[in-house]
Amino acid sequence: MTDTAGLVFQPGPPGGCDDFRVGGATVDYDAVTGTWRMWYYCRDSDFRGPPMFGTGRIALAVSDDGVRWQRVQGDEALGSVFAPSAAPGDFDSLHIGLTDITRDAGSWLMWYFGGSHETRDCLSPAIGTVAGLGLRCGVARSLDGVHWQRLRGQDSSGALFDYPQDKLYAGWPNVFFDGRRYVLHYTAPAMDISHYSTFVATSFDAVNWSPAGELQWAGALRDYESHGIVTRQVMNNPLPGGRRFLMVYTALGGGHQRSIAAADSDDGMLWHQLYDEPIFRVGEKGAWDDLGVAANRLVVAQDQLFFYYYGFQTLGDDDGLRGIGLGCCPVGDLRRLRRYVP
Repeated sequence: MTDTAGLVFQPGPPGGCDDFRVGGATVDYDAVTGTWRMWYYCRDSDFRGPPMFGTGRIALAVSDDGVRWQRVQGDEALGSVFAPSAAPGDFDSLHIGLTDITRDAGSWLMWYFGGSHETRDCLSPAIGTVAGLGLRCGVARSLDGVHWQRLRGQDSSGALFDYPQDKLYAGWPNVFFDGRRYVLHYTAPAMDISHYSTFVATSFDAVNWSPAGELQWAGALRDYESHGIVTRQVMNNPLPGGRRFLMVYTALGGGHQRSIAAADSDDGMLWHQLYDEPIFRVGEKGAWDDLGVAANRLVVAQDQLFFYYYGFQTLGDDDGLRGIGLGCCPVGDLRRLRRYVP
């Protein structure tokens, strides 16, 4: 029997936008109303897009406790709340995914990424030439979290900016406000996906961006992150005695092994690893998440930390177990995170 400890959200009923895949949970807790919102990427059984990505459409679920979720029926295709652009020339016309949703003066900002029908060549033989591989970052705004309007960026495709020409793509954006400007981190892997770099950009209006180089580390990289970072979340640091910002990230080691690690920073540019080990690892052999844990989201609710992540047994376009998992611990040492068990 498969160990499903931590698994709290799986694909939905047949005919919906999420009847085949769910993942990439971006969760918000409203302490005033007690409402939990979870935006997530999804695919239905007929969706066609690059199989190696956590992308498709975006859906929404709500909860009273952060554990049991009810799907919200959106107005986009098959009940989603955000779908690929209908304009063929747009950067996100084939598939979309998300990494971050932030609050902004009475509205929500969705920081997402997408690919078009154009093909791009990956130098890894396992991937090759794929439509939608040239990911770019975008932003959309909503007043209610359900209905979204794209804010077109500087690039002619509507993206915030183009990917670096010597990198495979620019995806998985996360954004935080440092008091005077927006700071955006995004993933840009080598053309053969041997290493994943994190680049930084800054903006004063969330639409026009200036490059600010690569993310910097105060110390040497650990073995578990030797091949870079796949996804990140940056937040105001809730840990006692820590630096101003906390980053929880999907670290990539040798053999494309994924784990979750943490770092903190005073300025959001120079980062210090919190520990000499990851804070969260894949499940035991035979568990639903024994191959990978990724796309993490840490949420503070009173004195507890809720840690959402994408877990999976297999890579590719197959029926292996995968879904959204949850770990919990009191606010404090993140290495105390444990998979949720009812």
